[in-house]
This record gives sequence, C-alpha cells and structure tokens, in this order.
Amino acid sequence: MNGGLRVWWVCDTGAFRDGASRVKHPVVSSSSRPPPASEWASSPTALLLGAYVIAHVAMVLSAGRAEIASASSETLMRFGANYAPLVREGQLHRLIASMFLHIGLLHLCLNAAALVSIGPTLERDYGRFTFVAIYLASGLAGSVASVLWHLASPVVSAGASGALCGAIAAGAVYAHHARRPAEVRMLLAWAAATLAFGALAGADNAAHVGGLIAGVLLGLSARKRAPRVSQAQTPALMVLGVVVLAFAGSVLTRRASDTAAAAVNRGVDLAQGGDLEQAVVAYRRAIELEPKDAIAHYDLGLALERLGQFDAALVHFTRAHELDPNDQHRRGLVGAHVNHGVALAERGDGAAAIAAYRRALAIDDTNANAHRNLGLALDDAGDRAGAIAALRRCAELAPTAEMKGALASILVKDAIQMARDKKHAEAVVRYREAISFDPTEWRTHYNLGLALLELGESAQAVSALEQAQELEDSEEVRKLLSQAIEARRDSRADAGDLGGALDDLSRATLLRLQAAPDAGK
Repeated sequence: MNGGLRVWWVCDTGAFRDGASRVKHPVVSSSSRPPPASEWASSPTALLLGAYVIAHVAMVLSAGRAEIASASSETLMRFGANYAPLVREGQLHRLIASMFLHIGLLHLCLNAAALVSIGPTLERDYGRFTFVAIYLASGLAGSVASVLWHLASPVVSAGASGALCGAIAAGAVYAHHARRPAEVRMLLAWAAATLAFGALAGADNAAHVGGLIAGVLLGLSARKRAPRVSQAQTPALMVLGVVVLAFAGSVLTRRASDTAAAAVNRGVDLAQGGDLEQAVVAYRRAIELEPKDAIAHYDLGLALERLGQFDAALVHFTRAHELDPNDQHRRGLVGAHVNHGVALAERGDGAAAIAAYRRALAIDDTNANAHRNLGLALDDAGDRAGAIAALRRCAELAPTAEMKGALASILVKDAIQMARDKKHAEAVVRYREAISFDPTEWRTHYNLGLALLELGESAQAVSALEQAQELEDSEEVRKLLSQAIEARRDSRADAGDLGGALDDLSRATLLRLQAAPDAGK
C-alpha cells in the first residue's frame, strides 16, 4: 500500500478579509479588479478555471457521482495525479496534469476562488504572458518538489496549490515594489495560512513550498519588465497547449497508472481467484513502484510459497520483516522456513531441512511446528537426544495430543534402544515418561512390563502389563502377563505369602488357557 492520499490545498482569500470593512478599506489595489466580461474569452485566469472544472467533471463522468465529493486515488491516477514512482519511470506529464486535478468539490471550489482572487491582479501587474509563465513554472516546481520529497515514501497528490502559491509569492513581490503594503500583508498571511493548514491537514506542503520559492524567484526576475496588457492570444494558447499535452499523456498512460497499493490489491484478487502466476506479476509491479512496500513483499512471498518457489519466497518474506518487523511478517517468514524445510525433507535432503527449521527457530523460538519438524528430522538423522529435546520444547509450547504423541513415539524409540543395550533401568524411565505424554499406546505399557521383568520387578511388571491388556487384549499381551504373574508368584512364595502365590498360580493358568484358543484360530 502507498503512503496515503495527500491534498494540495489553498485557503479561500475571503477568510483573511473583514467583510464589514471591505468596501471602505480595500486590501488590494484598484488594478486587481476583475476584467470586463468581454475580456474573459482570452483571459488565462478564465481558461485555467475552465480547465479545473472540465477536469473535475470528466473525473465524475468517468467514475460516477461518488467522485464529486472525494475523488478516489484510482481515478486521480488515471487522470494524471502526481506520483513519484511513475514520474521516475518517465510519466512526466503528471507534473503538469496534477495541477488541474482536485480531490473533491470543496478542494476545487477553494482553489478556484483563490485563482479568481489572484489571477486578474497578476495579469495586470505582470502581463498575461508572464502571469501564465509564473503560474505554470511555479506549479511545475511544486510538483517536482513533491516528487523529490516523497521519493522514499510516495503519495498520490493533486491540486493547483503549488501554482497558486507561486502566484501568491509573485504577487507579494510585485506589491512590495509597488508600495502596496496592505496587499503584501494580506498575501503573506495567505501564504502562511496555506502552509499552516497543510501541516495540520496533512496536505502536500512540499508542493506549497516549491511553488512559493519559484514564485519569489520568478517575481523578482519579471517585475522590471513592462506588462503586456494586449488581448493577444498567445497566453491563452499557451494554457490550452499545456493542458492538452498534459492530459494527452494521461490518456496514453492510463493502463500504466497504478499505484503500488492498487497493484497489490489486484494481486490479492488474482491470488484469491487462483491465478498465482499473474498475482506474482502484480506484486512485482508494486515492488517496482515502491521497493519499500512491506505488504507487497509479504504478499509476493505468500504467492511464491504457494507456487513452491521457496528460495524466492524467503527473499521477500525476509525483506517484508526487515521493512516492518511486525508479528504477521515474522510468522510469515518463520512459516516459509518451516515449509521450505518440509519440501527439502520430502526430497531427501535432511541436513538442509534441519538447517531450515533452525533458521525458523532463530527468528521465533516459540514456533511449535518448527520444533516438531526439527525433532522428527533430527531423529531421522540419528540424533535421538536432539530430537527428544526439540520435541520436549514442542510439547511445552503446544501440549496437544498430536505433539505429545510425537514426543512419546521418540521416547519409546530411545527406550527400546536402551533395552537392547541392556540398560533396562534407563529404559524403564523412558517408557514411563512416554506413557506420561501418551498413555493410550498399549505397546509402550507392554515394553515397560518387559523391561521391569528384566529388572526382577515382577509386581510392577504385572501392573504395567495389566494396563497393556486393558488397551489391547491380545495373545501376545496375555502370554507376557502370565509370565509376569508367575514371576510374582515365585516372589510371593519366597516371601511366605502362600495365599498370594496360589492366587497368582490360578490366574496364570487361566491366562494360558485363554491364550491357547487364540493360538489355534
């Protein structure tokens, strides 16, 4: 997404006049009175005003009545709003076209009132040709200043106030040398109010400042020339030519007028529709326009990940996290490393998979899936201790049946190896720990009973095997349980517990009889 919509804004001069005393104490010279109606046909002020209105009407007709109050960024961009990335790509017409566009009806009315207030004065003071030159050059300077100021964080901007600020500044220069102090004060107050309003409203003050500086310089260079007051058509044709060329550029580039935010939104729509390849194209276009757009990098990473292009996805997830290290971007980056690890493991590259899981955990050690997958990969690689440590952490973070079951399975594997190595006491500890995480696996109880028998703990072996029988009443379990009961019988007999020994003898005999039919089936 981009930095947001900014407005070039100039306040109506009426806000700086005392309506009750305006007739008795005029703040501008008599030469600033508007020309007769017959002169408006060739007046640059009238033509500029007409360009404002026609451009706004065209936007409304193009996009609907909703654009009357506030134009959308898409409509503004299509008609030539200023946007640094596209200007940088060569769409220079935006520097001029944006001077004739307005964000909404109120914006248009205020700038139109400002133009009508200052335009006729400058036409008479400097001459029409010079007025047009000052207006257009100041607007161009404001547009360039806006582009330069917003290179790092581009915004969409439109409006005439860069040009109008230049006109205000040039008018103040002329009024100062013509010894019209009241007019100078009014114009300076006007300029100050425009900058203050821009700061408070978040408008494009870079354009205001650029226009003001250009207006001062142009006013100083042009004030000594004799004004041209003839009705020659050159100034009017100059205005018409600039407007036509600027909007011709907008027509020719209308298909390449996206902002980064618009490109991202198009990519989202394409991705939701299943067209990931074109979504990637849209996201890459957004990044071309605004390389520091974290959302574009993140969404591109998601699309590339879904396409299985993990290396490229990780580049963009990493960049998104660098630009905006929030939880969503961190989770996306971690998830991409984990999914990359899964893909590597499926291709048989266990070492690379382990490295991918560890990169994920270096970013977020609380990701249970990363710990689980790391544990399983380490187990496949023969690192049983590392596998158990990773799966213990997984079970701590996400104590679900699935995660506990994964840990119990690895613990049982480790216990079986210990039993093979005749480390029956250590095996018993491992089996019991496995049962604490997953008491539903009958074979774990069975193996625990077997290890206890090896240690001569017949009573505990019987208890473990009884649990195994409750879960799985099979011939295999009955046979071992019978052996354990017989071992306990011998222990009871040696201890003088003849009653207990007889009970065990009868129970062991019954278990053998129960197991015999199973064997014959």
